[in-house]
Amino acid sequence: MYNAAKAYLQTQVTTTNPGDVVVLLYGGAINFLQQAKQKMKERDMEQKGLLISKALDIIGELDSSLNTQKGGELGENLHKLYFYCNTRLLMANLKLDPKLIDEVISILSGLKSAFEEIKNQNPATFSSTTSTMTAPGSGFAAPETNTPTTTMRYARNAYK
Repeated sequence: MYNAAKAYLQTQVTTTNPGDVVVLLYGGAINFLQQAKQKMKERDMEQKGLLISKALDIIGELDSSLNTQKGGELGENLHKLYFYCNTRLLMANLKLDPKLIDEVISILSGLKSAFEEIKNQNPATFSSTTSTMTAPGSGFAAPETNTPTTTMRYARNAYK
């Protein structure tokens, strides 16, 4: 049964467009953090630590997939925000402070909502056939205006 679920998840990730993957990753991290808070209340320190570690792994994956050259200022800001989230989660784990976890959940929820909105405003922005999120050397440089299209381009280009 476990192998079937793992195969399904693998298929879902490999056939999903990059924008959906980012949203799924945010959702996964948020889910692990909510579970970690519950384990903290139950005084199950082992599971709490494992769940926070899983969220940290997801944040690390999101951070390592950033393309700060294409993403420009947005990519740099996301990198700094991920670093901040990591720091807060490490402190939450050490101090057993659920408020720090809530702070990170709030940040990740905001990012998840933003990516969902961008994806829904223009589904082609993140489609697997037109996205430059994973296209090396596309040389994309968005103009310096604040139109919704530019925001979508920056968001798309923030990831490799």
